[in-house]
Amino acid sequence: MASTEERLRQLADENLEVDGQPVGKLLDLDKDFTDLGVSSLDAVSFAKVLEKEFNVSLLPDKAGEIQTIGDLIAYLEANAS
Repeated sequence: MASTEERLRQLADENLEVDGQPVGKLLDLDKDFTDLGVSSLDAVSFAKVLEKEFNVSLLPDKAGEIQTIGDLIAYLEANAS
């Protein structure tokens, strides 16, 4: 089974593009999606993909806890069912 990071990278490649290029390989665990050039609208849409894939809730009040992609991975690992 793929790790959470690998799954996140694959989903990012399938669902997010910046300048016509998938972003999965560009993910830096110390940055967030906006640092990569992902629009806030695309980030919200991607959050919905993650909610479905990992069966978690990424409510806006959780956004303060998730600052980086590494934080997101930790959150998904702790809360996925």
